Amino acid sequence: MKLLVDYREKGVAHLFETLDVEIEYVNLPVGDFFLVNKDYGVLVERKTASDFLSSMRTNRLWDQLRRMLTEKVMDIRVKRRALLIHGYFSDEVSISGFGWNHIMGALMEIQYRYGIPVFYAEEENALMNFFRILIKRESDGKNDGNFEVRWLRIPPKREMSEKEWKIYILSSMPYVGEKLASKLLEKFGSIEKIAKASIADLKKVEGVGDKKAKLIYRMFH
Repeated sequence: MKLLVDYREKGVAHLFETLDVEIEYVNLPVGDFFLVNKDYGVLVERKTASDFLSSMRTNRLWDQLRRMLTEKVMDIRVKRRALLIHGYFSDEVSISGFGWNHIMGALMEIQYRYGIPVFYAEEENALMNFFRILIKRESDGKNDGNFEVRWLRIPPKREMSEKEWKIYILSSMPYVGEKLASKLLEKFGSIEKIAKASIADLKKVEGVGDKKAKLIYRMFH
């Protein structure tokens, strides 16, 4: 797998040093990054928040997005596209002359009419992780196929004990695996008591933070 980086993006080149991918700097005809995997590529346009707003004002944004809809880049088929917004809108809105209504309208136009997903990387670490995860998911084929119904589990064909059935039922809930299901049962003793537990009580279980406690609580209320 190879990441083609436009020469204009050398300012963020240091972020790619730890990525498990070959880096090559080129003069891309469109976009800022082109992740090549076998016979196809993923085209990414990076815009700082200020540049996004500026390109909205000049209408340059729409021409760039239209050009991203090309079928091939450097004779390689474009399979996916993404607009990556780098930085904080809140730092720019007050001086841009645009309101949030303009920004939200533009984002909906991009996603619904151009069909280009929008991602956000507010900081450099987020930008690096965007590419790290993109590379891994493309390598593993996880960006293709139907979505996975994570809470749909097929029970084992063998006969299970009452405790195993309880763990199976709990672990079928979103964000609760078998290990956490066992810890919840150990702490509360039954599914009924877990269902009646408060958020504060759920947070006393190892591995359950505030966010997960609220999610589990909402499943029963």
